[in-house]
Amino acid sequence: MTSSLKFRQWIVLTSMAAVVAGCGSTREGAWETSSETVVLDESAKAQEGQLLAAAQAAWLQRGDEAQALAAVENWEKAVALNPKNAQAWTDLSHALFFYADCYLRFDEAQPDTYKGKHEEGTKAAEHALVAMSPAFSDKMSKGALIENAIEVLGPSAVPALYWRSSNLGRWATLESFATLLSYKDEVRAIMQFCLDNDPTYWHYGPDRYFGIFFAKAPAFSGGDMTKSLEHFEASIAAAPNYLGTHTYVAEEWAIKEADRPLFEEQLAFVLNTDPNIVPELVAENTCEQQKAKILMAEADDLF
Repeated sequence: MTSSLKFRQWIVLTSMAAVVAGCGSTREGAWETSSETVVLDESAKAQEGQLLAAAQAAWLQRGDEAQALAAVENWEKAVALNPKNAQAWTDLSHALFFYADCYLRFDEAQPDTYKGKHEEGTKAAEHALVAMSPAFSDKMSKGALIENAIEVLGPSAVPALYWRSSNLGRWATLESFATLLSYKDEVRAIMQFCLDNDPTYWHYGPDRYFGIFFAKAPAFSGGDMTKSLEHFEASIAAAPNYLGTHTYVAEEWAIKEADRPLFEEQLAFVLNTDPNIVPELVAENTCEQQKAKILMAEADDLF
């Protein structure tokens, strides 16, 4: 049995234990902590600009782990300097997801760090939402449910909402199955907002996310394998060369449905596609090929 499969089985076992315990973990949202108003002088503005430029330059080289981490660290410094920069918070959330998903997930010596980065990514996106909308911030600070508070947001909020859901879903999965279920209603509402307001975001990410959502949730809690496949197929039809969608079909749908031919077909597509086919996705597609190799090697254990 491979170490990756052992790690996933560990997740399943801890998830089952949490279900037996009957409750999931909770986390503190960014809106639950107060932040002081910051006024930047010219020197601070220049420093912020330098940090943002350094973050973006490192991000363009994110196929290298050190550069991916440098992007995260520079965006962290930038938002520490100016916590009202919603775009920087959003970029940080995205960068944290990528760094965790494409580097830390393969380092089994750091499972807590892997999970922790996704929690940090969740909170970064929440800071972005607070920074971009005083009305949203006010609703959340008064105890509103996020699925109700998002009604004051517009399409420009989709990136922050998308990366919040992506990080939150991964953190909750790693935390426990009970925790994942406890967030399902808000995640579903938020991703529906994304699908309604910008279905093309991140290479048709909202449909991809719903493919995962409906596959991962049990039937008693809204899971639906038919809907899952419909959303996956919609995302693939619109953005066939975003290789991550194919990996998710194999990992989230084919394994659950015991469909080994589909599993192998999707992973073969990932492995046989030139990762450079979409220039801005070389790092992501290379990452998906690494995942596909691991999954393919585990096929006999998975089916």
